[in-house]
Amino acid sequence: MSPDSTLSEGSSTKRKTPIPEVNGNGQAAIDEDGFTKVPTREEKRKKKKLNKHRPSFQYQLGEFRYGKKVGIAHVRDLVLYIVAEANKPSWIQIENKSFISHTVVLFVPGLLPSHLGLEQNSSVASMPFPTIPSDPSSSKQARVPAIPKLFAYACPTRAPGDDRKLHSVLNSLLMSPIPDTLKKQKHEEARQLAEAATSSDIPPFLYLLTPHQMIDNDYPLPSYISPSDNPIIPGLDLNTLPESVAAALKGSLDSAGDVHMDVGLGGSTTALNGNSKRKGNKRDDPWVETPQADTSPGDGKWPVLAIDCEMVLSEDGQELARVSIIDFESGENIFDELVTPPKPIIDYRTQWSGITAEKLKPATHTVQSIQEALVSGPNPIITPHTILLGHSLECDLIALRIKHPLCIDTALMYKHPRGPPFKSALKWLAQRWLKKDIQAGEHGHDSEEDAKTCVELLKMKIKYGPDFGNALENMEPIFERLNRCKPAKTSALIDYGNPRSSHGSKATTAIRCGDDDEIVEKMLEHVEGHDLIFGRLMELANVQGWNDRGIDSTEFDAADLDSALTGFSDRLSKLHESLPSNTALVVLTGHSSPLPMLKLTAKRQNWERLAKTVGMDEMKKEDKWMMEDDRELEGAVSEAREGMAFFCVKG
Repeated sequence: MSPDSTLSEGSSTKRKTPIPEVNGNGQAAIDEDGFTKVPTREEKRKKKKLNKHRPSFQYQLGEFRYGKKVGIAHVRDLVLYIVAEANKPSWIQIENKSFISHTVVLFVPGLLPSHLGLEQNSSVASMPFPTIPSDPSSSKQARVPAIPKLFAYACPTRAPGDDRKLHSVLNSLLMSPIPDTLKKQKHEEARQLAEAATSSDIPPFLYLLTPHQMIDNDYPLPSYISPSDNPIIPGLDLNTLPESVAAALKGSLDSAGDVHMDVGLGGSTTALNGNSKRKGNKRDDPWVETPQADTSPGDGKWPVLAIDCEMVLSEDGQELARVSIIDFESGENIFDELVTPPKPIIDYRTQWSGITAEKLKPATHTVQSIQEALVSGPNPIITPHTILLGHSLECDLIALRIKHPLCIDTALMYKHPRGPPFKSALKWLAQRWLKKDIQAGEHGHDSEEDAKTCVELLKMKIKYGPDFGNALENMEPIFERLNRCKPAKTSALIDYGNPRSSHGSKATTAIRCGDDDEIVEKMLEHVEGHDLIFGRLMELANVQGWNDRGIDSTEFDAADLDSALTGFSDRLSKLHESLPSNTALVVLTGHSSPLPMLKLTAKRQNWERLAKTVGMDEMKKEDKWMMEDDRELEGAVSEAREGMAFFCVKG
């Protein structure tokens, strides 16, 4: 194949990269006594065979003509093709794919062409471009020497989005469409589940959060509950349920894809709930928990109660001010009480809470008396078999200082269109699926109205099945797809935060890390035991302010950036050097700087807010959104969507 039709990593033609004679560093291997190792005839034979079948990436330039861009979904499909025998991509060829031992994907937002000494518009090109600057005399310096050393060419990529918005690169990379055959199967299963749930009087067990999901979302976990991927349903006999429901529950209990190796998540519920205080106040008030149940309820009933709380603000943080509880079956308000905070209120947050000083004046309850009425008193409303329902219910339980094992969360039950970790607002869900407006009055939220809305949303789920209202119903994490391979492929997601709470829920191994060095360390530690390893390095993006704090300023310390680029280059070299032979390495940046886009988006949001409050006539000229602002925003979004990807196979 001629050079003008194909580019091979490590060369500008299809010629293979020379294979080191003995080891990966191109040096003769030395044993522990200092003697040069002489390979045996059998070792030479195996090495010759291995070299003959060395995998390599080659761009198919015909697919790049006419300005066609490689999207993030194309990179995802390439990874699936390598690991899971998915459809063969047309824009890149992999020779000897079957000899690839592992696949490592490294997501590095923050890396720009200028950091490689290239023109900033390099990634705007439609063709793969050399990673070595064409003009050595250029004033631009290459500050990531590992890139041209490992990759001869960079592939321009296009991030998902539209004219005014950049969509999630991570979501496109780690979520894939469900195959048509599986889609039909899931729809049929959902129909059967919906029919079974509406034709029989069974509790909504399918929507209970597992302990792992509760941990991931900062729920206060009772002391008797251990981390698990199985929902806690004490004394439940699956034989008493309709066959389809029992099969769905049994499947969730037995699924191999739900078995995780959790690394870095802590070993106790105290450690696991370390984030809970950030959602309440800073006082160490006493908690109560519902008693543990070992058997099913004596009367066979699992009551469902929707709960919602309103908060005010004191010097200690958020304070409980009102509690409303709605019975799921009757729709009646069975408990609605105001609460006096222990500290003076500095902000009633009336526009959100609906609470005023006058309204709260007659309140006699304290948090402790509410706890007694709900859980710890002689006739508690919440029993060990009560299923609590709410929207971001963990915030309410933290405010109440109550730990309960049976929870349903509408913020998690209805998937956000952008995927995890995003959550849809209750107001949006009500408009989208219930065709009603809530929280629309001048006096803020109403906890009774919010709790009733949660009841309606759960009833819709029960009526139409688990996939109802799921914007991602035809998508699945790529790790779940790997679990269906025969034999199943192993995967590891290594990231900041809690990877298993987002895209890594089905990964074999989910590892939480605190910095880029730990990310690379854990990737190398686990690469041998997994078919696919994904990691994300965030230092470059953080140093350049590619987040909310970057809206007001595009300035950052150049020395910090230089240090971050050097650190990234060293980590990349270390990662590549330590990878097993024949490991495919994919590095991608996802997008360019989002700061100009974020700044303009903030201006537009401010304009929309002022238009509703002060009106167009009273608005300052600099606050108005003009037609030229629209054009500027579209240009900024287009630039932000440009990225780069690099491909090679470790020799």
